[in-house]
Amino acid sequence: MKPIEYMSGQKALIVCLLLIIGFMNTVALADPSLSILPASLLYIDFVSVLIIAGYLFYDFRRKNAFLKELESYEPGGLPSGHGIKPTEEEKLYIGIIAGHYRSSLEGLRRANDEKKEWMEYMTSWFHEIKTPIAVSRMLYETGEGSPSLEEEMDRIEHFVEQALYFSRLNDFNNDYLIQEAEIGKIVKESLKAHSKVFYAKKIRLDVRCEDFEALSDKKALLFLCNQLLGNALKYTPPGGELTVSVLSKERMISIRDNGIGIFPEDLPRVFEKGFTGKNGRELYSSTGMGLYLAKKIADKLGHSVSVESERGVFTQAAIHFPVPGGAAYLGLEAENHKE
Repeated sequence: MKPIEYMSGQKALIVCLLLIIGFMNTVALADPSLSILPASLLYIDFVSVLIIAGYLFYDFRRKNAFLKELESYEPGGLPSGHGIKPTEEEKLYIGIIAGHYRSSLEGLRRANDEKKEWMEYMTSWFHEIKTPIAVSRMLYETGEGSPSLEEEMDRIEHFVEQALYFSRLNDFNNDYLIQEAEIGKIVKESLKAHSKVFYAKKIRLDVRCEDFEALSDKKALLFLCNQLLGNALKYTPPGGELTVSVLSKERMISIRDNGIGIFPEDLPRVFEKGFTGKNGRELYSSTGMGLYLAKKIADKLGHSVSVESERGVFTQAAIHFPVPGGAAYLGLEAENHKE
């Protein structure tokens, strides 16, 4: 800090001290009982100015040294190389700087975690999508049936859509539209999209639809249903059975299969990022991102997702919707009005 910059910041103090000196001189000259000679008064003024100048010089040196110390500041305390003891005001500044510093570090940590998460996902995604692309190319070159080629193209489309939702996950609030959605209609649309898989694997389908309306984003909810339904079809053997229920009283969508089920020790971790479990590692190629992404999207929509399973018997995934008038429901309404 330059002296002229310091003096510019002390203008108010200097003017105040000069006014005090001027006031004292006026009183001394106007009161005949004091009998102070002008030369003595000038001497007093000169000493006062010297004291003020001495204070300003000392304060400038101290603040300049403090600012130099502050350049190497790290939260937790001021470096004691020059023995500078900060004033209460300066301690307040240090506290503010420390708060911003910690906030910046936290933001940087989150950004690094998001970048790492994205890179991990894309690595697994590239690996996963190579299979349907290779199969599609083989089917095209050999000229085999179009249904198989269409099925592989559907898989590619699903992987691409999953990657798009993952890339928008942190900015999801800017991309969704909360409105009244017909839940039964969305579920039927999801079932229709997977009709080829039902037919190919000869899976019996039992649909129980008690249609109701709920606040949600239709496109995101359809993706959520597709993800859970796709998982159920993936782990249900040919000739198996799938029960899809839309329950108005419970305000939920239930997808229950009689497939291989989930190991008990894996069940609490199915929503963790990158967790594939024993089934994913041993039986199927899996990125471990599907249920993680479904849980994240459901949370942002104000819904909840649950999974129950018994190994070798069944697996049931459910989407739960908030009750009208409840805190979560009112929160979604407020968000919708904001949009």
